[in-house]
Amino acid sequence: MLVGYLQNRFSLPVLQRRALSITPCSSLSATSRQYSACSSTAEPQGTKRYAIIGGGFAGAATAHYLAATASVVCPVTIHLYDIAGLGSGGSGAAGGLLHPFSPKGKLLWQGQQAFETALELIGLAEAGAQQLSQRTGTTAEQFVWRQDILRPAADAKQTAGFEALQPHPVGKSASVQAVSSKQAHALLPGLNTDALPNLSAGASHASVAALLIKGGLVLHPYKYLRAVWQQCEAQLAELGNGSEACLRLQQVHALTQLEEQHGPYDAVVVAAGAAAATLPEVGGILPLRLCQGYGLELTPKLNLRDGPPVTEKRSLMSVTTSQHQSPNIHANSQHVASDQQAVGSDRTVDESNDTMADTADHADSFPTGAPSLVGATYMGVQGGQQISVGATKQFGITPEQALQECGRRVTQSGEIAQAETLLRPKAEALWSPASTWQVARVRTGVRALPQNTVDGAVPLAGQLPSTPKDKQWWIVGGLGARGLVYHAWLGKLVAQAVIQGSDACLPTQLRRWKVSKSARPS
Repeated sequence: MLVGYLQNRFSLPVLQRRALSITPCSSLSATSRQYSACSSTAEPQGTKRYAIIGGGFAGAATAHYLAATASVVCPVTIHLYDIAGLGSGGSGAAGGLLHPFSPKGKLLWQGQQAFETALELIGLAEAGAQQLSQRTGTTAEQFVWRQDILRPAADAKQTAGFEALQPHPVGKSASVQAVSSKQAHALLPGLNTDALPNLSAGASHASVAALLIKGGLVLHPYKYLRAVWQQCEAQLAELGNGSEACLRLQQVHALTQLEEQHGPYDAVVVAAGAAAATLPEVGGILPLRLCQGYGLELTPKLNLRDGPPVTEKRSLMSVTTSQHQSPNIHANSQHVASDQQAVGSDRTVDESNDTMADTADHADSFPTGAPSLVGATYMGVQGGQQISVGATKQFGITPEQALQECGRRVTQSGEIAQAETLLRPKAEALWSPASTWQVARVRTGVRALPQNTVDGAVPLAGQLPSTPKDKQWWIVGGLGARGLVYHAWLGKLVAQAVIQGSDACLPTQLRRWKVSKSARPS
């Protein structure tokens, strides 16, 4: 099983494991090194200095909102530390689906505010990417696909819950409604009948088979993080007063050591996800469970009549390492960037398209306007030519093992085959044409899952108990499977708390970990 591959990897000497996973900065292109290098000039007097550890969703969002505090008269320097670059941990391996609802169809804790803040940041990242493309004369890469999301009921109990659910909107952004089996098939031609619950034992629930989430979207995690970071860089550089954002590819071993090496910071924010507890100031205080998971990226098989698919391009303006440019798994496989944007369906759920309903089991592209899928297995559609499928789950991972997974490429044929064996049948069970698609890439990452509370799975944030009196050391983490929903809202809250110098302004639910000693995992 996959457990064996991880155990074998973790049994290697540390230096050998690191050599397998991380490309040293000296091997990066000159453009990348220049882009990642911090300015050698002295910082202006009065500059606010912030360090953020972790280049995932929470770290990038926090950097954005701290950068927003800069002004012409108040320079800001932000150093973002990550051992392998943007999106090298659990965020980069995420499926990229964004919506504010629980599996029961109910609004998540602070779901509306979090979702709307995420949409705002995504919009800013899109606008920044467009501006960058105009300045450089390049074509902006698409990293957002706005589309509905369908959640097939897992069993009769969930079906009954969907049936009793009252449709409710989240502002003007999103809403949920129950749909029948016929409506679900009309929305997604090729949806496998076996993906819908067996309703024979509960005829009264036969009218409901799934939950339709209107107003959701799917992101390409790495491209989105890159856009957020580039927007952060541009925002500070435009001030022209010495403000800057700098990405440093290095491991932070301890917060005290960090400030000894790079000078004192006005605040240090740990947003290192599952690897946060490798820091001595963080270890042993967070009630988190770590879960490693694999995901697949599927693309249509090569159609020789149409020529090879377009290879995904990485901007030279981004810091890239070999971990971000994973190789093809099959000889004919390419990592595809689609030119076609999947948009929200304009059809009503009652509309039935006979032509689409008769779709064969083979499809060269995902149906335009059809929804992505969430559930025990997710299928996040990135345009018509790429589907993200996940995920496996392995618990019992340590923070040190999570750090070793950062930036790792899955290249061993046996590991690839095992991941495909576990996930491909699940994809085919949801959408039959997936059987004709090929694996372009296998992703791996470790998520940090918070404990379930009366408010659900709530992230963690606040000042670290070990913070010296003259320092500001912060933690934001435990985003788990809801990183995209919460990341912007959390980043904004933490940035505001940093400026105020106190975590008293944070919701008490985010700070529950500081007072609940009994919540520590055994």
